[in-house]
Amino acid sequence: MTGKHFLVLSLGPPLLIGGAYALSQPTSDRALAEFVPQTSVNLFPGPRRPPSLPTGDRDALEQACLRAAGDLMERLPPPCASIVRAPYVLAGDFSETQLDRLHREAVEPMAAALWRSYFDRRPDQPVVIVALSNETSYHDVARLLDGYEPTAYAGYTQRGRRRVVFNAATGLGTLTHELSHVLAVFDFPEMPEWFDEGLAALQEEAVFSSDGLMLAGKVNWRCRQVRAALEAGHLPEIGTVIERRNFRGEAENLNYATARSFCLYLQERGLLSHFYRKLRSAVKDDPSGLATVCELLGVDSVAELDRQFREWIATGRVAGSPETGG
Repeated sequence: MTGKHFLVLSLGPPLLIGGAYALSQPTSDRALAEFVPQTSVNLFPGPRRPPSLPTGDRDALEQACLRAAGDLMERLPPPCASIVRAPYVLAGDFSETQLDRLHREAVEPMAAALWRSYFDRRPDQPVVIVALSNETSYHDVARLLDGYEPTAYAGYTQRGRRRVVFNAATGLGTLTHELSHVLAVFDFPEMPEWFDEGLAALQEEAVFSSDGLMLAGKVNWRCRQVRAALEAGHLPEIGTVIERRNFRGEAENLNYATARSFCLYLQERGLLSHFYRKLRSAVKDDPSGLATVCELLGVDSVAELDRQFREWIATGRVAGSPETGG
């Protein structure tokens, strides 16, 4: 990938960042270059600054990051490079200058926006981000590091190792999706899978607010998949998706689409970050989050929750329009 292409991939706020994580709809470099600046209504509460680590802990984290970078470079093929920007270790088949720009113009603003809206705890262990410039390098490194063959995904997160590996050619939506997962490991490790995936998927196509502080998810192809399923009579009840134990079963793609659309539904009501924190507090008593979301939305039954969600889908909001950014 050329330096020019990388600059397109690493643009920060207030540009559109996403649309490229799609499992079956990859976005080309040219398409990314044609994205235009957009602003969004600030749907979230005021800025929140997560507590900083004490000096001693910061020093320890820096040393842990340096060790993680050294270990990683022993395993990555040449001509890979790495940099340390604690708590992050960035590596891949880009130059150190390009990795630094990726950190400054993508990772930092994305992470800051996610912290303001959702996460309160900063990482106290290294977060490793491995960016690859093309599909071949991505597949080679995924096999080398994790014995993984990512045939259907443009990126993945190894939660136990706090490591993101992604194909940068597919765009920043992939990175933001996976970054949401790995930061949630530190803040809400008990998050139910449907919400973890729905919240991360919401970041695939999102815009920064005009002040560059917040991210808001936009309509994308997953929303249109939900609308099509509703019209065909195949859309599962939202309560079923929330309580489903096998989220990654045969209906995985539709589960992802439904969970993302429901997060968009909460976001449009200004309730998404509130739900995140309420669920984090109540997760021991409400591990799926179903009771919490019913309480937050003021509905007295799961059937009523499903009815209102379907009504929102049927209005055409999730089908995409110039007004919605879809």
